[in-house]
Amino acid sequence: MRIRVFTVLRALVIVATLPVALAACGKKAPLGSPCRADDDCASGLACHREQCLHEGSARRLREEEQRASGGGGARKVGDRIDVEWKGSYKPAVITSVVAPGSYRVHFEGYDAQWDEVVTEARIKGGARSGSGQKAAVPAASSSPP
Repeated sequence: MRIRVFTVLRALVIVATLPVALAACGKKAPLGSPCRADDDCASGLACHREQCLHEGSARRLREEEQRASGGGGARKVGDRIDVEWKGSYKPAVITSVVAPGSYRVHFEGYDAQWDEVVTEARIKGGARSGSGQKAAVPAASSSPP
């Protein structure tokens, strides 16, 4: 009888902790956590300036930044831009538009592992057209931009 009680209790503990363990596997970043894209943040949150914020707040901030920069969504995939990285500007190409004023970029001359999402705040000047000649990008680099 005593062994049966322990077996039942142990089964109850496993069943009770299973949902918590499963939820931890696919857990997304909570409010205020660092992020790189909207997909990194939990439901109802969006990534803005590398921080998870409420979707409405992030959208409002993006719109304000876009108005302040005078842009009406002028940047597009393929635009060549200069992105601020650790105090200097590095040439990059927009590979996708994440949200208005937020873009995934590839740094020219660096491996794809250094691609990241940037906002208008880190982009210098106006967009340079991506149509025309494409720059050759080396396959790998050992250090970040």
